[in-house]
Amino acid sequence: MKILLVCKSKKMENLGCMYLKSVIQFNSENECRIVSLDEAMYVGINWEPQIIGYSIMTGDEKKFHRFNQELQMNYFAAHKKMPTSIVGAQDPTFFPEGYEWADIIIPGEAEQALADLLHTGKVYGDIDSIPWPARDDFPKVEGKLDIRDFIASRGCPYNKCKYCFNARWKEMFPEQARLRIRDYKDVVAEIKFVNPEYAYFQDSCFGVHPKWFEDFCQLYSKEVGIPYQCHMRPEQVSMDKAKLLAKSNCVAIKIALESSVERLRQLVGRGSMQLQEVINAITCLHLCGVKVALQNIIGLPTASIEDDLETLRFNIEVRPDYAWVSIYVPYPGTALGDMCKEKGWYKGNYEDITDSFFDKSVLEFPEEHKEQLYCLQKIFALCVETNYLPKPEELTLNNLPKLVHRVMRNLGDKRLYG
Repeated sequence: MKILLVCKSKKMENLGCMYLKSVIQFNSENECRIVSLDEAMYVGINWEPQIIGYSIMTGDEKKFHRFNQELQMNYFAAHKKMPTSIVGAQDPTFFPEGYEWADIIIPGEAEQALADLLHTGKVYGDIDSIPWPARDDFPKVEGKLDIRDFIASRGCPYNKCKYCFNARWKEMFPEQARLRIRDYKDVVAEIKFVNPEYAYFQDSCFGVHPKWFEDFCQLYSKEVGIPYQCHMRPEQVSMDKAKLLAKSNCVAIKIALESSVERLRQLVGRGSMQLQEVINAITCLHLCGVKVALQNIIGLPTASIEDDLETLRFNIEVRPDYAWVSIYVPYPGTALGDMCKEKGWYKGNYEDITDSFFDKSVLEFPEEHKEQLYCLQKIFALCVETNYLPKPEELTLNNLPKLVHRVMRNLGDKRLYG
């Protein structure tokens, strides 16, 4: 049987589709290909798969629906039959009522459901029994650093973040442990087999269990040793852990601050985190030579532009190697997203939510505030790099080119004059 898996883009590896391809090909009678939405029409008609599976994130449902309608029409015209359409990933899991157009909806993790559907006879009793992801549809690109994605755990031990889907996921799938961690030996063996130039761990929180983390770092140093990057919470990071990270050749860590304003951290469910923990984590990591990307959210409900400039000021103070920032999106099904609807902070019908959290705010802010958020998001990292804290009135589209010039001039003067 031929099965085509379609993801929106192949600019990055899609671990979900890659794991499913391995499950599909456990039965040697099955063939599977992973393609982007741009490739899918040509491959779908000419390769003639019996099943077409779509991996869909929130904001992309209409795009995939339109594509499927066109593909089915062209497929029937060419072959006088129709392929079976399957949808999965986050959006169909949380909002199956929007997918009446699909033949089959697979909620949650799909490995076992797909194996049963294809009658492979395989039972995946735990996370270590799932085969490594098939990577052949994502070949190395000449002239670019060969970065490969890995995941050492599924789930998250923290389920209080109100902008995140993890709490709702736990309610929907109570039989799954909140955090499932792979055997560290299996993780290292996979990376050694793939042999990339750089490893990126997609875990929500990497190395939560101290013994697992210590064992992993020691074996990774011995067996692999290539540079890697991962995500951690600030309270996870100590000097001992920073030393282990550096010794195992972890070159960068992503840490989520979200906001330096305590009221807003309380709002998003991160109130237990203290700013001193962020300062301590960055200090330990920098002392050990590990770079830090600090992740921020601006445009949260009830936040003023002054609140978001305070978050920028904190970033300037702690000096991360990169100040990453997004504009808040009230994703439906999350606690904060639902709160936005209940309190009237968001009055849309979710059709204005796209696949990007960098472009605009959809909350009920004045247009001037939305423009300020757009400008601040675009210049946030540059302001941290140059120690420049703009005034609210500078954050306009008309002023943006001048502001960029002013900030760069500030950087130039610093380099030239000290």
